[in-house]
Amino acid sequence: MTLKIFIGWDSREPLAAEVCKYSILKHATVPVEIYFLKQAELRAQEIYTREVDPQSSTEFTFTRFLVPYLCKYQGNAVFVDCDFLFEHDVKELFECANDNAAVAVVQHDYQPTNTVKMDGKTQYLYPRKNWSSLMLFNCAHADCQTLTPEIVSSQTGEFLHRFTWTDYAIGSLDKTWNWLVNWYHEPQDGKPKAIHYTEGGPWFPNYVKTEYGGNWIQAHNELTPTPLPPSHVFDMIPLEIKTLFDNILKYRVDPTGTYYGITLESVIDQLKQLDNSAAVAIGHDENNTKFERKGKMYDPFLQSFILGSGGQISNWEKHSTSMIPAIFRGVTKRKEMNICRSVGRDFYYIDTGYFGNGKHKLYHRITKNDVQNFGLIVDRPNDRLERTGVQLTKFRPGTNILLAPPSQKLLNLYDINLEEWLQQTQDEIKKYTDRPIVTRLKQGRSVRVNDNTMEMALTQDVHCLVTFSSIAAGEALLLGKPAITLGPNAAAALCSQSLSEIETPKIPTLDEVAAWARHIAYCQFTEAEMRDGTAWKILNEYV
Repeated sequence: MTLKIFIGWDSREPLAAEVCKYSILKHATVPVEIYFLKQAELRAQEIYTREVDPQSSTEFTFTRFLVPYLCKYQGNAVFVDCDFLFEHDVKELFECANDNAAVAVVQHDYQPTNTVKMDGKTQYLYPRKNWSSLMLFNCAHADCQTLTPEIVSSQTGEFLHRFTWTDYAIGSLDKTWNWLVNWYHEPQDGKPKAIHYTEGGPWFPNYVKTEYGGNWIQAHNELTPTPLPPSHVFDMIPLEIKTLFDNILKYRVDPTGTYYGITLESVIDQLKQLDNSAAVAIGHDENNTKFERKGKMYDPFLQSFILGSGGQISNWEKHSTSMIPAIFRGVTKRKEMNICRSVGRDFYYIDTGYFGNGKHKLYHRITKNDVQNFGLIVDRPNDRLERTGVQLTKFRPGTNILLAPPSQKLLNLYDINLEEWLQQTQDEIKKYTDRPIVTRLKQGRSVRVNDNTMEMALTQDVHCLVTFSSIAAGEALLLGKPAITLGPNAAAALCSQSLSEIETPKIPTLDEVAAWARHIAYCQFTEAEMRDGTAWKILNEYV
């Protein structure tokens, strides 16, 4: 059955409505239909004919009570203000429906001290204030059938918002479903399932730092990632190359060296002094056609890292016997990495970043002599973690075991067959628990970042994540879920390693997770940081 949800839409806060919708869909485990209640559209259809009321604080002040009519007085439906952010599955909200109640609400005792609302509107005080900001309607109830377009367009705000139309059939919802920011507080009032920024949300400049503002900002960034500003190639190159180009420009306008003292000979000498022996990128020549279609002649990430390190792009055939540090991207270079290990040759491995990517692959992890950072947790500053926008979540209980096997390509590094590993792991889990096992096979990137993200999977009543060496273990810790790692893993220090502990897995403190995240943030880099030498510098400072 599809759940119906109506979000109040206001032309002054369209972004708030979009983020509210996104948060509902993000956590929903069942089909959901979401409708924006737009007053202009209801007027155009002559469903809503009320004269503009100067006391209305939003465009949906009264139209919210049309929900039963819009549902043809059938089934259950939810109305919610646009200034909500859902942190939980709405399926559980609909499960609170009571056939004997016309409507269910959180029955606040809310008495705001501010006399002006977030957008300058007057803050009116009245009984049952904020009850109507989230309503679970039993649309077929006799009292709901009194909410006709005529009644909604003509009755007073007192009659509608104080629930005079159904005074004896009001059900009660837990306050966590309408968590008034700065009114309710953790842990004494519970943990919010739906955050209500009733006094002002982060989409208003004066409320960016409001409590739970970071939650909304993170959801907004996931919905509409900020596009990276176009950058010029000269903005992302090492200093010595910037200096060389700057001198070329000076020579171009002053070839005699009269003013700048730059001669052709000095430019050539600078060029000869550039060191390109620090490392060698081992690309996939068979993939060059793919890069050529994108206007590139070589893997752009390998080339960027080489530019910042002072190396050269090449292939394995030309440098298989060299001891110059090699740079690989992707797990298919298993044979070459093993050869480097056997002869003591350093290598750097590039792959998807541990966290902070969202829909766009902004960060890549770069690891010296391995495929993930398996070393000790180093005490790092918070600057790079803060830049990712990642926020930690308190650990919370759940029901299901989420099994997230890596790809066969990765398991090839360890001579493991995916199907055999999967079956053996499922059988082993069943020895220690009868919890449901939800298996999440690795899918294409488009699906993983749009329709079925790991974050979505981890918010669906998960008790514990089980994986081999997937970076999903780190994501689980950041999202408040314990993990069991059955293979080499960057998050292993904070995880259990045995399925025998599946009922009581290791749960690190938030401080431990924060220390790990700060450390790992120094192990992943943007392409710009590869090009300008930042990645190379950090990787060789912390050895």
